Amino acid sequence: MAGLEFKNISYIYGVGTPFEKKALDDVSVSFESGCITGLIGHTGSGKSTLVQLANGLLKPTSGQVLLDGKDIWEEPKKIRDVRFRVGLVFQYPEYQLFEETVYKDIAFGPVNMGLSPEEVKKRVEAASFFVGLESSLLEKSPFELSGGQKRRVAIAGIIAMSPEILILDEPAAGLDPMGREEILGGIRSYQRECGNTVVIVSHSMEDMARYADRIAVMNKAKLYRSGSCDEIFGDADSLVSVGLDVPQITRLMLRLKELGVPVRDGIFTVSDARDELNRLYRQRYGS
Repeated sequence: MAGLEFKNISYIYGVGTPFEKKALDDVSVSFESGCITGLIGHTGSGKSTLVQLANGLLKPTSGQVLLDGKDIWEEPKKIRDVRFRVGLVFQYPEYQLFEETVYKDIAFGPVNMGLSPEEVKKRVEAASFFVGLESSLLEKSPFELSGGQKRRVAIAGIIAMSPEILILDEPAAGLDPMGREEILGGIRSYQRECGNTVVIVSHSMEDMARYADRIAVMNKAKLYRSGSCDEIFGDADSLVSVGLDVPQITRLMLRLKELGVPVRDGIFTVSDARDELNRLYRQRYGS
């Protein structure tokens, strides 16, 4: 499992022009190997810039991006190898599909890695399974698919390259609740089975509470704080101070506690809230 660390990273767009803007300011953060980290923050906080630095699409103005302890820019000619190890799925990736069939789109990365046709086929089938694509769709044109299906194809194309680190920028943006659950649930299943490192950029506190193991919070080009879901979402005042909030269900449970209902702390998902209310009901009225 690869380790990804940003060390004293700063990035400035448009250096030396009237449009110069500092997108990241001395950010140091590491993403724990073998778990899902949610990267949250307002638009413009630096999230997307940070993930583009992770696989060498952008080069830091200062600081280091370390992959397994080695600066990815130490040997610039090998940056292509980094991009195979760190897979990046952009927001609305379905607009980047271009091949004749779904199979060819998913296979594009593995083919360019020089893998055998047998290995490519194996990876395409495995990636399709993880994102919930039916095998009957593989020979269809991607442009015949629904928006949610196209999103899955695009994500499968990155998964098929078996990156050690998978980074997804708002993978559930624009999807209905069922679509969100299918995409994010598939990503979690993939991570649990493969044991690799996953980073999900999101505006949804609910999604991150449900699917992430750890949280990193960006604010005004800096890392505000990072920690477990319990540590981050358990401190509502801290999130509110930077214009964010805890999941809505957490806010509801906190209100119930203020009203004298003895709910426990650390409830961040609807399923946890349901279990807690059932527990209180049984405690009061019997099973």
